Amino acid sequence: MHETLGEHFFVQLKSIDDPDIGSLDIYARGNVEKAREQLDRKDKVATIDTYRFSLETTELVTVERMGIGVPVLLVIADLKARRCCFVCLNDYIDKILIPRHDDYRTKGHRTVHVPVANDIGSARGIIALRWYAKRPKLLAAFQRFTYQFSELQWAAEGNWEELARYFGGRNSEYDFWDDTEMCNPIPYHAKGLRRFLMEGRPHYFHPEDAVFAALPEEEQAAWKRNDVFELWRSLALLPKTYEDVWREWFLPTALGHHTS
Repeated sequence: MHETLGEHFFVQLKSIDDPDIGSLDIYARGNVEKAREQLDRKDKVATIDTYRFSLETTELVTVERMGIGVPVLLVIADLKARRCCFVCLNDYIDKILIPRHDDYRTKGHRTVHVPVANDIGSARGIIALRWYAKRPKLLAAFQRFTYQFSELQWAAEGNWEELARYFGGRNSEYDFWDDTEMCNPIPYHAKGLRRFLMEGRPHYFHPEDAVFAALPEEEQAAWKRNDVFELWRSLALLPKTYEDVWREWFLPTALGHHTS
């Protein structure tokens, strides 16, 4: 029996008989969410092979208007080499085209570099497809975590524990906790969440038992609250890391090269 995961992405498939493959030098750069791209030409990170594919700008604009909620993968089917390679267009637009150009829409076509290493049939490719397919449910969960942390802070001087247990029960129902081994922070926080539900604390803070037992009851309560709040603070930081780092996975950028 097979179970539907409710995970999906879109594919824009382009088949080519005579592919244009070339070397692409990748240089270090800053966080392009905070400023325009500034490549450090003195710091070459790597040279990679890519398919060079020209896309109509109108197609790219359509993808940009869709937002990032559902990935759109450009898949190059190399008929000569009998392989398919991909790049996520939503992320390519946000992390490369927009920060690199004053307005990428001013030309009728833009060249997109598809890394040859992003072979769908490879172990790397399978991991990438699984990761992209989870994006809609991950972003929905991340939004909920941010909301929950804000509400817990408001309840800090009240019955925060009852609220945290309710939130924790809801969060435990997500099915991605045990299926995101490619992204270590998510299963790490899954363990913290389960410890909280079982023991009342995620144990992110680890005082020695004797030290904790010697604390006055009021300080023990404060320590426990801070421990639980640290779990939710960490969960609420996941969307920031997603935007800063994880969206560059599998892109032909320095960060993508280092972290994919």
